[in-house]
Amino acid sequence: MCSHDFLHGKDGAPGTLLYTFKQDVPIPSYLFAIASGDLASASIGPRSTVWTGPEELQAAKWELEESTETFIQAAEMIVYPYAWTTYNVLVLPPSFPYGGMENPVFTFATPTIISGDRENVDVIAHELAHSWSGNLVTNCSWQDFWLNEGWTVYIERRIMAEVHGEPHRSFSALIGWKALQDSIERFGEDHEFTKLVVDLKGKDPDDAFSSIPYEKGFYFKTFAKKSVDSYEFKSILLDFFASNPSASRKLADLDFESWFYKPGYPPKPDFDTSMVDVCYALADKWKQLTTRSNSAEAKFTPHKADIAAWSANQCVVFLERVQTFPTPLADTAVRTMGEVYGFASSRNVELVARYFGIGLKAHCKDVYQPTAELLGRVGRMKFVRPLYRALNEVDRKLAVRTFEKNRAFYHPICRGMVEKDLFGSGKE
Repeated sequence: MCSHDFLHGKDGAPGTLLYTFKQDVPIPSYLFAIASGDLASASIGPRSTVWTGPEELQAAKWELEESTETFIQAAEMIVYPYAWTTYNVLVLPPSFPYGGMENPVFTFATPTIISGDRENVDVIAHELAHSWSGNLVTNCSWQDFWLNEGWTVYIERRIMAEVHGEPHRSFSALIGWKALQDSIERFGEDHEFTKLVVDLKGKDPDDAFSSIPYEKGFYFKTFAKKSVDSYEFKSILLDFFASNPSASRKLADLDFESWFYKPGYPPKPDFDTSMVDVCYALADKWKQLTTRSNSAEAKFTPHKADIAAWSANQCVVFLERVQTFPTPLADTAVRTMGEVYGFASSRNVELVARYFGIGLKAHCKDVYQPTAELLGRVGRMKFVRPLYRALNEVDRKLAVRTFEKNRAFYHPICRGMVEKDLFGSGKE
């Protein structure tokens, strides 16, 4: 809740404008944030408002007004009524390094979700879910980060199932599993940071940040307005199911120590693949166009109609499947994909960033400069770090030059992480 008053000088003339804030729900200090700037607002629901720059307002309003209240109502059915009176979204400048930050009442969001197709609003479902998981019940330290993010992902996917149908829950989980694979492969399966409960003594929590606590972690009234650790979570879980003999037996057989402290992959669930099978089938056709294939014998010719009926997230699954090819696409195939499917010119950064990644792996020089230009417009680490790493592999001079040109644009956290990616522990 916010109010303001003018402080008058001795002569009665207007002086300083004093704003006061009151937050009735207790929060941990990391959730307190202030933003200022030339901001405009628009309603996106009966209890929700979007704030952003005046020139960006209408696009942000259109992107979010269809789903926000629907998400809130779905979350309330899954958990219990929203505790923070209003839910608002502040769309920040492009240097913002995360998809979103769950500051209570006001989600801080990346402008990359304003893609003109309403295909990235699942970020809002995730940040909204934090209103219960993370904001009302908070991990007591960053080694228990999974208690914030794992349960938030669970609620997010329950929301998507409630709004769009159960297959969308598995579809989202399959995209998440790919992100989990990428993180574990980058760290190594035996690395400390692939555990659910991480030992952060002497380590920077930013170095440990990855998709692992989101995906590997995949209780609220008892701990509302409190902090909780992994063992308190275990205790309340056992207590909750104590009167259910079948559930109690299953929990008694569960190896909590392994779940908490074993590095590497968790058991892979049996996902519903109905929404991804078509994506995998198209990707398999593109294998005919890799550098080891005989293009003269290839029977597959790409057409725009291949993906015309797909959602953007189905395109994401297709692109990620192509990224896993042991042999990269031929550079001519990369150009064809970008032109025929429109990935090269897409406004959706989720698509264009993955497409550039495929092109960089293929050493397709057509994407080198566009990648550098994108890195000068987007500061979200989800895209920035993988693209810098890939660009560095094929054209180190361009990667370093691009970073030096844009270093002041990046958020300090993003800048520091990219420096580690490009230069290791010390700058060249």
